Amino acid sequence: MRSLRVVPALLLVFCAGCSTIPQASNVYSGKYFYNFEFAYLTPDGQDTEWCVAGDMSGAQQGGHSGTSHVVVQGNLGPAGKYGNLGACKRVLTVIKLIAVSNNQGQQ
Repeated sequence: MRSLRVVPALLLVFCAGCSTIPQASNVYSGKYFYNFEFAYLTPDGQDTEWCVAGDMSGAQQGGHSGTSHVVVQGNLGPAGKYGNLGACKRVLTVIKLIAVSNNQGQQ
């Protein structure tokens, strides 16, 4: 009976460490495109598109679609095919919108 009490305690100890490991985030900048279907970032100096997840409402001003140059803090996911018909090579999960410039919204 005593061994049955040890198992839950061990599980609690092993699982507690899993949720406390912080994920490193980096700073990214580039051209941000958005419309009613999806949003993606073309990083500065690259010819690729990353789907964007997270709150980017500060970069979406002036219309239902548009572009902006943004600087964000976030986590970049693994390579793959994401978004609209697999057009994006990665997913960038935005933690913080740092700066927005050249905002060009369209109706």
